[in-house]
Amino acid sequence: MLDIPIEDLVSVLFVLIAVTITLMVAIKSIKAYRANKATLTLIIALASLLTSLAMIFLTLEKAFFLESLPIYSISLGEIFGAIAVVISGATVLAFAIFAYEMAFPDRRNKLAIISALPILLYLGFWLFDETRHVSCEMGAGGYNICEIAFGDLFGLGFEFTPLLAYFTLVPLFAVPILILFYYAIKVRNEDATKSKRAALLGVGGLALATAYTIEISGIDPIITAGVRSLFIVAGLLFYWALFKIKARE
Repeated sequence: MLDIPIEDLVSVLFVLIAVTITLMVAIKSIKAYRANKATLTLIIALASLLTSLAMIFLTLEKAFFLESLPIYSISLGEIFGAIAVVISGATVLAFAIFAYEMAFPDRRNKLAIISALPILLYLGFWLFDETRHVSCEMGAGGYNICEIAFGDLFGLGFEFTPLLAYFTLVPLFAVPILILFYYAIKVRNEDATKSKRAALLGVGGLALATAYTIEISGIDPIITAGVRSLFIVAGLLFYWALFKIKARE
């Protein structure tokens, strides 16, 4: 019998539900784009698809790092972890571009380039940090549970690359959220439907950003497992904002 920690089972369940919802958003957005050819629709379809892929590869990373599973492989876990990080960076950029297109369409390209620079900086350090390694701890069942970790790259007394995420990806997550709330307030008197949609997308983005920040923080696995439920909340809010509100117009 496989000895899998309950928090990992709960995490996988949350991720699978969230992946299903975000894939539904992506598929419906693609169908809508074929009909209306709207740039916003295409961007949200891409962002949703990237979110789904990031969560899938994150789950694969965790699965290959569990010694209690027959697929246990540190090398494959590292590969899937790297893929998940790269796709996560692309996801952050896609959501930022979506917010730029909604609120500042004339400045979208310039803002996208500016946003891409810190993302590329973080991904570069993550991929090429020579201190990156796999750290394993003995689980309750006597099996190793591994994760990707980093050392003190510059001898500053702390892990540089994980900290860099808090100054690159996390702030960039905040940018589209703030823009969506700003847009919701801006058009509130002109178009109540657009205002509600932007506000819901902002709340969904906040849930997604919170879950992602906890994901990369390396805190207690039980807390991380619970917070992953926010991925589901984010997916539901995105779905409701994009399709249910529209259906009432």
